[in-house]
Amino acid sequence: METNGYDHTIPLWIWHEDRESKPHIILSRRFNLKHALRNVTFQAAFTGAATVSVDGQIVARVEEKAGNVDSFMRLKTFPDSLAAGEHEIQLELECTEFIPLVDVNSYLRDRRVGAIAFMQTEGYWLTTDDRWTANGTAAATICRLGEEPFGDLEEGPEWFVRGGFDDIKAFTLADYRVLESNRMLINQDQGRLLITGSYTQDATLDKPEPQNLQLFYHLRKQEQWKIMRDRQKQMNLDSASSLTVDLGKEHNCRFYVNNLAEHPAKIVWNGAESLHELEQYEGCITESFEVLPGQTYYTLPQGMRYIRIYMLGAPNRDYQMLVAFQAIHVDLRQVGSFHSDKGLLDRVYEVSAHTNKICHQIGLWDGIKRDRLNWTFDFYLAAKSCYFLWDDYKVIRRAVSELGVGTPYGSWMNGICEYTLWWLKTVCEYHFHTGDKTFVLEMREPLARHMRWIEANIDSKHGGIKQQSNILIEWTPLSDAEKQLGLQAVFALTRADLQALLAAVPELGLVCDWPLAELEEEAFVSADNQLATKVLGIASGYVSEPKSREFLEQYELQDPLTPLSAYQLAECYSKYGLHERAFRVIADVWGGMLEHGATTFWEAYTLNSDRDFHDSLTTYTSYGSYRISLCHAWSSTPVKWISENVLGVQAIEPGFTSVSFQPVSVSGMRECQGIVNTPHGPIKVQWHLDENDEMLGEIEAPQEITVIRSLKGVSSGSGSN
Repeated sequence: METNGYDHTIPLWIWHEDRESKPHIILSRRFNLKHALRNVTFQAAFTGAATVSVDGQIVARVEEKAGNVDSFMRLKTFPDSLAAGEHEIQLELECTEFIPLVDVNSYLRDRRVGAIAFMQTEGYWLTTDDRWTANGTAAATICRLGEEPFGDLEEGPEWFVRGGFDDIKAFTLADYRVLESNRMLINQDQGRLLITGSYTQDATLDKPEPQNLQLFYHLRKQEQWKIMRDRQKQMNLDSASSLTVDLGKEHNCRFYVNNLAEHPAKIVWNGAESLHELEQYEGCITESFEVLPGQTYYTLPQGMRYIRIYMLGAPNRDYQMLVAFQAIHVDLRQVGSFHSDKGLLDRVYEVSAHTNKICHQIGLWDGIKRDRLNWTFDFYLAAKSCYFLWDDYKVIRRAVSELGVGTPYGSWMNGICEYTLWWLKTVCEYHFHTGDKTFVLEMREPLARHMRWIEANIDSKHGGIKQQSNILIEWTPLSDAEKQLGLQAVFALTRADLQALLAAVPELGLVCDWPLAELEEEAFVSADNQLATKVLGIASGYVSEPKSREFLEQYELQDPLTPLSAYQLAECYSKYGLHERAFRVIADVWGGMLEHGATTFWEAYTLNSDRDFHDSLTTYTSYGSYRISLCHAWSSTPVKWISENVLGVQAIEPGFTSVSFQPVSVSGMRECQGIVNTPHGPIKVQWHLDENDEMLGEIEAPQEITVIRSLKGVSSGSGSN
């Protein structure tokens, strides 16, 4: 029972604990009001059809349709006043179609149905949560607001941007510029645009009604955008008032429009990662909304750098609007930093950190434009930089937990066999960098379950993992033989990490004695193989040191590659002390992106791309034009390379209890300074070359950290030996 109160909690998606095996349920909530309520509103989203009752009286019926999960629909027939006393709301839900389930989203198997709602008026707030009942028993939480498969919902209060974990914030953007405007006057002040003019065109761009439930939020939106983009082109908005904004950097951005005029305003807008995409991509972000006089409308955040806004309304009527832009991401405190006398690495570090930061959302997304969910390999790579940058690892933990807990025995993570291996490796690397035994022990059951599934797929005769058909080593085209080699290399890398983890955390009580396949090193470094196959062979130890050095010393960077295999190549170079060659990889690939104007780092890269680089950046085996992501967290990895090699701080024992300090100068660098984040606090480093080119350095570490110095002329702060 609840009495009058105002608790700004965000609603949860709920259902019966038996999920889709109970497609017909009644969700109920009883509450007691000390005082009468006026101006009450009730909004809800759900799978299936709904009959809504208040105090036993039916107030609304909503037929089943796929669009019921898109937005918080306002039930206009819900009572606008409630008397003091006891009340009960009931949602009778009947669902005949469920969220589709395939290999790629098998970890969402318990989220195929759901309902979410809130009732509000001034001074009172009631939401769906575990205090509701489902068929008379406690309702089960399906997921939090923003999580897949439902994602963000339209028509919610603007503060719902905080997300289901209550840690996402909106940051006002001021460093943007208006690239062009058409038939309007613009006054820019303190990050806001005051836009005035007269409408020249009136039109309505309706959102299409979804025909089917989708696997994920982004698939639902992209289906809508493609239809709306086509309709927009048919409208021919060339004569409408419009403006185009460059945010200066790519962001997960939302904007709001406050209508200061006396007439309704219709807004059509597009968002894109590049100007070419804005002009030409058939799946470009395409949205529309109406703002009544005196009202403010907030868009849902999307991944973009460029925004084009069209003002539509009755011709010759005046409009006046305030427009402002906000970056949306988890509020992180950046600890790691890097500054040197070589601007390129400074810029690479800065853009890598920005890329990584804005992908911290409900999960550690691979990118903010397209796949707004937890992909195992992507967050494994993104996490590599997180440990050096941020003072909080909670988003890594929830990404790891969602995939690990959710994926059932007998399924591969994201439907890809080696992704389960990357997940296990993520847990191992998380422990090594954080020393957090508590979380690792919380993951014991998923660890044991996924290790059992791998063991069930080990080749008992030849060792290693059995041949698989669903292998994704790299976006570049690989032969079947290369894919199998890559899988065995990832298997060997994971085995080594697991053995180290289980030795460090014996409380897990797990054993990893998997037999390795015996493979010839020539099979990996064959001239016909792609770079991804070669670097995995080197990293895993299948390729000997002499053979690795032979390849690395003669290899010249060439297409096809991606930032994934390029980073692995840089790591291999530095493994054998070839730091200058590693730097050249960073300079050519990440520096190449910067030369193209990158403000976040990309999912793919080609050394030779035409003027419309976004169109030419199709991944070699999958996506078509403009589908590629220009903000991809897996491309933030240079932060790790810079921190460990140029700053020279490498953890030796789990949790940074001991580190080595052995910086290197690359590309003529003569001085640098920076900070490396650790679980015990920041390690501060600076070094320079004297007139004799001898490196002199200083390192200051927390007392809990032992520093093993490998550099002459080092002076040390507390915690150093």
